[in-house]
Amino acid sequence: MSEVKMLPTPAKFHYIFNLRDLSRIWQGMLTIKAEECSNLQTLLALFKHECTRVIADRFVSQEDIFWFESAITRAIEKVIGRGMAGKVHEEPYFVDFLRDMPDPTGDEPEDFVFVVPKVYEMVHHNIAVI
Repeated sequence: MSEVKMLPTPAKFHYIFNLRDLSRIWQGMLTIKAEECSNLQTLLALFKHECTRVIADRFVSQEDIFWFESAITRAIEKVIGRGMAGKVHEEPYFVDFLRDMPDPTGDEPEDFVFVVPKVYEMVHHNIAVI
């Protein structure tokens, strides 16, 4: 199987990736706390989410998206193993806005400002088709 490269073309001029994009992937991965990423499956889902957010969100054709999904799967199979590649979430999402503001206890000073915790965590979505 030949290696397909995602080269820019006149129709896909925005398919230019550089080290800044790689640093954005790592920056996103370093945002999560250890408590929210305690196993390999979550770590791989986070990796896929960040790569999708930084790279695949630019794609304009379904063919390119399929190529990306296949490339991620091949990379995980090569480095981690075939068994883990099948366990990666199909569409993982990580967000930092799911937590509610803490309830006041009454012991706070009068000028205390409540802050909503920004915990970067995976969204566990169960979508029911009706």
